[in-house]
Amino acid sequence: MNPRARSLTAPALLLTVALTACTGDDTSATSSATGTDTATTESTGTATTAPTSSGTATTTTTTTTTTMGGTATETGSTGSTTSPVTTTDPTTTTDPTTTSATDPTTTTDPTTTGDTTGDTTGDTTGDNTTGMMMEACPCAQVEVPLDDGIFILSDDAELWKYKPEDNSFQQLGALGCNNMTNTFSMAVDREGFAWVMFDPPTGDIFKVDVTNPAICTDPGYNPGQMGLLRYGMAFVSQGEFDNCDSLYGNTYNGQGGFGEGPGFGTFLNVDPDTLLAKIIGQTTFNGAELTGTGDGRAFMFGGVPGKLVEVDKATGQYLSTMSLGIPLTNAFAFAFFAGDFYFFTESGGPGSKSKVTHLDFDDSDNNGIQDITVINPMAPIRIVGAGVSTCAPFLPQ
Repeated sequence: MNPRARSLTAPALLLTVALTACTGDDTSATSSATGTDTATTESTGTATTAPTSSGTATTTTTTTTTTMGGTATETGSTGSTTSPVTTTDPTTTTDPTTTSATDPTTTTDPTTTGDTTGDTTGDTTGDNTTGMMMEACPCAQVEVPLDDGIFILSDDAELWKYKPEDNSFQQLGALGCNNMTNTFSMAVDREGFAWVMFDPPTGDIFKVDVTNPAICTDPGYNPGQMGLLRYGMAFVSQGEFDNCDSLYGNTYNGQGGFGEGPGFGTFLNVDPDTLLAKIIGQTTFNGAELTGTGDGRAFMFGGVPGKLVEVDKATGQYLSTMSLGIPLTNAFAFAFFAGDFYFFTESGGPGSKSKVTHLDFDDSDNNGIQDITVINPMAPIRIVGAGVSTCAPFLPQ
């Protein structure tokens, strides 16, 4: 969060966000390859009938092939084959291994999607032509993966990525948003777009392609709905078994520094499809950043001193509060990744580059303590926004 419309002595509010909506058909690049392993089993039976009245013996060979793919979709035969039946010679014998159309032992593969007796539950889109199962709100397969790090936004409108695995920074490019540079907050959705809020124009939001940040589009969001102007924001999934996500935020009134007190902030939601905002409830933070998880949890980083709060998406009520001892600086952001939290705050005075603080939220080292450690004392940029897609892992890796 970074309100740059004021003087340098006023705290610049960075509100971080994690976002992503979803496209299942983007195949321009892949963040994680999905392979298909095919195992083929062939069984061949041969049936021979005795010579008919014409003196000619008939041989019938039946071959069955079963294919198993590595994805959740299986495609089978679209029909059935009936073997010829010979009835002219009462002495005719049939190999018992042969299955004919009238053999009571004949079975139908339940995974066959083209047959009316096959599996009809896998296709969630009603496409019975291919029998393919379509995942609701899948993660976009884009050149810059959505699941290997945290997207971060600089105070001079550049998009970067921070990778917790090796504590490294990767520059992705400058935003191509009509020369606007007054970045305020950011969220990243499941479709591969960073939703960036500017100030000024106060509270306006543009969508940036994470693969090519020079591609910046105006989604048509109307700032100031219900009096909601500036807010830290993040995309949060609906739940552990519902991948579809929505945009949540907490307001900052733009008046001086960040504050804390009853009713100081407003918890809100923006529908990413209709772009309509609604107020959910009141919070104690005038200025807070948000982050979301793939299992549907929403967290805020705000307060004086800084606190980590899990908030109920439906009511805005606090579910838990943890004192961090991390002060909110003029520019700040945070994000959740693989069970832990990463906080980006200024390393020195106002305008200084950011440092990275790690909270071992899941106690992955099993020492019984949720350790808070500065793991990078100086980032290459001053960070005003952070966004992690809900495609990112929420369990420890």
